[in-house]
Amino acid sequence: MDKNFLIISNNDADLNLIKTIIDFKRFNIVIFPPSYDIEQAILSSDFEAIIADYDLAEDRVMGWIDILQKKKSKSCLILYGEKCGTEKIAEILRKGAYGFIPRSLLADRIHAIVEDGLENRKAFIEILAMIDEQKIINERLEQEKTALRKKNQELDFINRLSCEVAYDLNWEHILPKIINAGLPNIIDSDIVSVLYRISNDWYFSCYLPGNLCDDNTVDKMKDNICDKFYSLSGEKIFTKEVSVSVYSSEAKELPDKSILSSDQIILPLIHRERTLGALTILTKNNKSSKNKNNEILSTILNILVMSLNNAQEYERVKKMTIRDGLTGTYNQKGFKEFIESEFQKAKRYNRPLSLIMIDVDNFKAINDNLGHLAGDYVLIELVNRLKKSLRKTDILVRYGGDEFAIILPDTKTKEAEALMVRILSSVKCEFFNWKDEKILVDISHGIAAIAELGLMDNAKDLISIADSRLYNAKRRLHKYSSITRNDNHAVFIAQ
Repeated sequence: MDKNFLIISNNDADLNLIKTIIDFKRFNIVIFPPSYDIEQAILSSDFEAIIADYDLAEDRVMGWIDILQKKKSKSCLILYGEKCGTEKIAEILRKGAYGFIPRSLLADRIHAIVEDGLENRKAFIEILAMIDEQKIINERLEQEKTALRKKNQELDFINRLSCEVAYDLNWEHILPKIINAGLPNIIDSDIVSVLYRISNDWYFSCYLPGNLCDDNTVDKMKDNICDKFYSLSGEKIFTKEVSVSVYSSEAKELPDKSILSSDQIILPLIHRERTLGALTILTKNNKSSKNKNNEILSTILNILVMSLNNAQEYERVKKMTIRDGLTGTYNQKGFKEFIESEFQKAKRYNRPLSLIMIDVDNFKAINDNLGHLAGDYVLIELVNRLKKSLRKTDILVRYGGDEFAIILPDTKTKEAEALMVRILSSVKCEFFNWKDEKILVDISHGIAAIAELGLMDNAKDLISIADSRLYNAKRRLHKYSSITRNDNHAVFIAQ
């Protein structure tokens, strides 16, 4: 067995967990505590993968990455822990680590991350093998200068693309980086586009001659690649919600019909049998381009898939910081991000947007009389009932304490009011059963819609209107005065 696998930890629970989940029959396992001379171990041995407890060695991790890079090691470095903030995680990933797993998700994520990391390592080995092979070709076939120049150009492109894209976690400007790395020269193309998803949002970027940069042409390209994506993955995309970026090339004017040529190359971005997006290229000489550039296209896809998967994983880890620990909904930090994003999207595409603010009536009495565990149960059960009335696109947030917010994209005021009728019915339809107690729960709410803002043009105004209406509803509410018990059941009685 010549495949080495290094684990850096002295936490028996972690070690036992990792040993239980990962099939170590494939590797020669080496376990070192953080106090060991890890730097020397990395210098003297080659490891397929390294798993390290970041919390025990955070001040040494960057040094390990430097050693691996200087050594030109193919090792896949995976870290886990709970003391690393979002910005630090991003820095570590940009520096060269493959992934970071929150300690609370170690059991759920370690197997997938390791498998992904080994696949990632395999892709890099293939790239390095291609570079080594090309060096041999350069030495043996010096006389074939034309072919050699082309290969050198491709290698330079791959190196630049790897540096620019491989560990880029921000895909907002990914297409210009691909273009600037030299893709049009390598593939001989003036029209390139990429469709991809980050979290729940879809993005489409295209690069084409200036005479084709009109809305009609870009919409045709977007619809076309969305249809192709559907045929590849079976997933339908609502094209009106796809954010679009357009970049102009310096090419001469081309006929509009060329952008939808049947000879265009559609390259799905697939990671572990999951289609993440698609890259579309229309070359100047379409007929034999795909076969001619098959090797370079395969390498490009490996780099893009790895980068996009890293960006999605980073976004997933980032979103963990905007979740409420009790209810699992988004917290106030998440609310600020989503309301701003949905508000700008609604303004940009002239789409409706509504916001509902909800408050649990007399929640303090529940806590005071039945205890905080009962109060926690009420909040969790309320969220479960709210979710049953919501669409997948609706965003539920625990705004604070016993107050919740629901962001409703593509929803007018009347539709929001109809939703609240369903929600009130689901909340009042039956008691909240806590142990032997039956708790009667009621809620107040305030609704605001973007259409009523007038000259006000920011998300804070929408929040202010909904919050004000919630406050007015609370003022009109009959206050609950006591809890009476009958047959061991608690019921709130209104004055």
